[in-house]
Amino acid sequence: MPSIPTYNEAHLLQRLAAGEQDAFRQVFEQYWDQVYAVGLKISKSPELAKDLAQETFMKLWHQRAQLNAVTNFRAYLNVLSRNLAIDHLRKKVFTADNEDYLLNYFHEGAAMLTGDAEYKELEQILSEAVNQLPPQMQQVFRLSRFEGLSHAEIAARMNITLVTSKSYMVRALAAIRKHLSRYQYEPLLFWLFIFSIA
Repeated sequence: MPSIPTYNEAHLLQRLAAGEQDAFRQVFEQYWDQVYAVGLKISKSPELAKDLAQETFMKLWHQRAQLNAVTNFRAYLNVLSRNLAIDHLRKKVFTADNEDYLLNYFHEGAAMLTGDAEYKELEQILSEAVNQLPPQMQQVFRLSRFEGLSHAEIAARMNITLVTSKSYMVRALAAIRKHLSRYQYEPLLFWLFIFSIA
């Protein structure tokens, strides 16, 4: 990533709000890593995080006229990128009945996954739980939760029946919830919520 010269952020945002493409390029280069990191922490997928980052900057460009009113651009960009990632998860993972819970959770605990050490600890605990599953059950879980495949797609990829895929997932979720419940660790509440949805 090329180094970005020192600049007056307020002036840069004014130029971006006015539609200057060079200002947009500077903002893109300056903040790409930050936006990508937000998407990666939430999605755990480098490819998806890249797509989410691109979508965030596209949305930023389309909403550029609003930037004159922004006083903390870094926080504004964090909220924008986080909301796009949450929207993606809601469409891919969560049911409509759980949308209010998800939105309230992130509103009240938005900083939950921002600490690198905390996130790594959470990732390690989750990884331990998944790694303890039998191989095929582990594969079904990863394909479903980390790649977003449906049970029909999993069954086709693994050459198993639809019923078998669903059975493996139910057993995997039960085993993971049991493992995670041993820890008195607040961010795990989020994962326990996710893993309660078959």
